[in-house]
Amino acid sequence: MEKYHAVHEEDVSSFDLPSTHRLPTVSAAQVLEDLDDDLSRHVSTGIKRLDEALSSDDTVDTSGSKRSGGILRGQVTEVWGPPGTGKTALGIQLVASALREGQGAVWIAPIRSAGKDFRRLPHLVALLCRPAAATIPTSTALVVIDSLSALVNHAFPKAPDGPSLSAKRLQALQYIVGALQKLAATRNCAVVVLSQCATKMQSERSPTLIPSINAGVWEQGVSTRVVLFRDWVWKDGSPSSVSFAGVQKLDGKAEPDTMQSAAAFRVEAAGLIGVHYDTSQPSILLSRSPRTKRKLAEAGLEVPDSEDDEEYGWEREDDAALPGMPPQWQGSEDLLLGTQAESDDEDGDGSGGDGGDKDDEAEEVEDQNG
Repeated sequence: MEKYHAVHEEDVSSFDLPSTHRLPTVSAAQVLEDLDDDLSRHVSTGIKRLDEALSSDDTVDTSGSKRSGGILRGQVTEVWGPPGTGKTALGIQLVASALREGQGAVWIAPIRSAGKDFRRLPHLVALLCRPAAATIPTSTALVVIDSLSALVNHAFPKAPDGPSLSAKRLQALQYIVGALQKLAATRNCAVVVLSQCATKMQSERSPTLIPSINAGVWEQGVSTRVVLFRDWVWKDGSPSSVSFAGVQKLDGKAEPDTMQSAAAFRVEAAGLIGVHYDTSQPSILLSRSPRTKRKLAEAGLEVPDSEDDEEYGWEREDDAALPGMPPQWQGSEDLLLGTQAESDDEDGDGSGGDGGDKDDEAEEVEDQNG
């Protein structure tokens, strides 16, 4: 061994066998116990019912009482919904909850600063790949990324320009969601992505709203998904417009009763305030069952050159609201042909009279010649 070290010098990167390991061995039970004892695993949303819905069933201490939950740290959570439902307000509430606990929070949004455009997707990718200590400190418990779907759709629009653009979009999404997962795991922080929605057209049913980013690689990378929407509820005997937050996916598992367990809240100056409403009278949206389209023949209308099995989107009660057909409703040709027909008849009568005069003149000429 001494001869080996004399030739190759001392190997400082390895350890002798009798020495201790680089990291002390910890049993899995000890790790789970330490995780259960950590009260800062979640970032509260400010809505008690939503925090309970975001808490898994195993978040129960020895006394049997369920702890206050929220957005779980170490995972990627997506919050999506139509405009005006409170996505930005929910993100601000999460930041306030993290700061209240003495933790750090980072908000990433596309901005325009000092004449430079920082609203490009490469800027976000560079920030996520090599996060600097000044950008994302080590004490960060929450990272909120706003308008990610807008950056992705701007860089890779959903246009039929060939398979190359679609493949590049999937590669970019896979790279971004992988970077978000690494950031959440290595920094032990909750990564919350605020995204918009898109309309999905369905042949058998009415159009529905879906997340703007709905690729399979993105679906696998997102551990928790929360949907926000607005609806009318009954409170003190009168309808009231509030926002709802429903958990569609929790810890990688889809939640079947998303709409029924949705939490109602209102956005006020002090933050998000939970709303208690009369559950015996369900809301209009939650109690509405999807309606299927009816056959064209059942609607009592007919489109030229259409097949019998073609479907139409109008209901029976919509027929009464249709305006009456105009006098010439079959087409503009009827108007032209109608006026032209009358003129042709008049011209025909006149031309017939002229023809008779010419015949008389011809008979007179024959008589003179004769």
